[in-house]
Amino acid sequence: MLRVAFTLTLAASALLAQAPAGPLVRLYPVAVDASGQPVTDLTADDFKIVDQNKPESVFLFHGPKTEAPPPKLDVLEFSNRTRAARPHATVILFDLMNQNQPDRLEMWHVLDKSLPQLESGEFLYFYLLNLEGELVPIHAMGPRAADDATWPHDVAAALDKAMKTASHGRPVQLGQEDQAKKTFHQLEVLATQLALFPGRRDIVWIANGMQNAYNSKLPCSGDWVDCALYVPHLAVTLATAGVAVDPLSNGRDVATGTTAISGMDTPIGDKGQVRSIQGDTSNQQGAQGTDPALDLTQMARLTGGHAYFRQDIRTVVKQVATDANGAYEVAYAPSADNWDNKFHVIHVTAARPGVKVQVRERYYALTDSRTPLERTKAVLMEAFQSPMDYSEIGLRVKFAPLDGQTGVHLEIHVDPANLMLHHGDGGKYSGALYCLISDRNGSGPAGEPAVLELKPDLTADQYKSVLKDGLPIEQDHPTSAAQVRVIVLDENTNEVGSVTFPVK
Repeated sequence: MLRVAFTLTLAASALLAQAPAGPLVRLYPVAVDASGQPVTDLTADDFKIVDQNKPESVFLFHGPKTEAPPPKLDVLEFSNRTRAARPHATVILFDLMNQNQPDRLEMWHVLDKSLPQLESGEFLYFYLLNLEGELVPIHAMGPRAADDATWPHDVAAALDKAMKTASHGRPVQLGQEDQAKKTFHQLEVLATQLALFPGRRDIVWIANGMQNAYNSKLPCSGDWVDCALYVPHLAVTLATAGVAVDPLSNGRDVATGTTAISGMDTPIGDKGQVRSIQGDTSNQQGAQGTDPALDLTQMARLTGGHAYFRQDIRTVVKQVATDANGAYEVAYAPSADNWDNKFHVIHVTAARPGVKVQVRERYYALTDSRTPLERTKAVLMEAFQSPMDYSEIGLRVKFAPLDGQTGVHLEIHVDPANLMLHHGDGGKYSGALYCLISDRNGSGPAGEPAVLELKPDLTADQYKSVLKDGLPIEQDHPTSAAQVRVIVLDENTNEVGSVTFPVK
């Protein structure tokens, strides 16, 4: 056992030579056939990736989610996967700031009728973006909220209350750049919270367009991705969180693109009459200043989502969930000189005839000067401090009190299907893991955790055994805390699984 203080530098595994020197580019492609039906049996060899006209090899591959019975747990045994399929988390963001007054009112009444008819509210959350650019939670993210399947049935009263509070004009001091910055910032806030959930996550963003602030130092070729301020930061945050944005617009003018965003707000006068806003509307919406639908579509293409126009929220939520459940996880490892602080265009295709791939088409290649070990430590620290558990790597933990000592004996089983185990020439399967065991109290981590460095090196027979029962780890853990968290990280991919459980 290797036991070190978490504040010290982690030991570098010899097997890290197999890990990429730089960050991975992670993609969540959805494959469909000619009739639009999901194709879920592709292999890593079926995907062809080109980054800035340079072919890339698949480094990490996971197929779509498959429904399997959750593990049967014994007494004093806990798992970070307690349902048949890993959940797909979605946030509905009703953006008041980027809609005009009539469209806001119409969408409000549509949501009042449609949300209660959703099949389930599990892992579905609902926020408003008010006219000041602040998030207003209607059904906020959180451990208890995730399992609340019935909240949409009673949401109308909460939505009506929030909408009445927001029934005023947009603040006059809120300029075009402020509006763009606040919109992007709140999308990032939601994405960062969604990052705690496994797999691809989605934000269904109800808006009729967006304000843009352009960088005067860059030429604008008609694509705001290349020339807008704040978009690179947004792109990096969403990509890191694995979040796609799916714009939904039911605006009257979105099909013709004749309404500039600065003229979309129509404040109500003292006697209820509509007051118009005068002002310069040039270069307000998209690079052309005329087409709200263009920017919404580009947002979807930037993040791997899909843009919806004039569709019911129930249809959109169902389709987003279908796409997410059918999504693959594919990652590749570009060379070190790839990270040049520029947008890169990605082309992902399927070798199988007749199959089309929906995936984000760009990413911002932000320079990351950290070593692989520094990136690993950052991921571990985030999982250590997180209020919620991660389930990218499946874990089961059973504990028993230590004889004659204050503490517990832990039997940990790691799902090998979620690990990168290299099949060597000698027929063995090798990997490199960190296992972190920490005490927790009601407010978070308590004290310094134990960190174990693990180097599984399995024969073919051992590998078959762990595929069935999980990769076993046993450890005594002295503790007087009420809770313990076990975290496992794959050094080759920086994917994480964690489970927190009471020991008193």
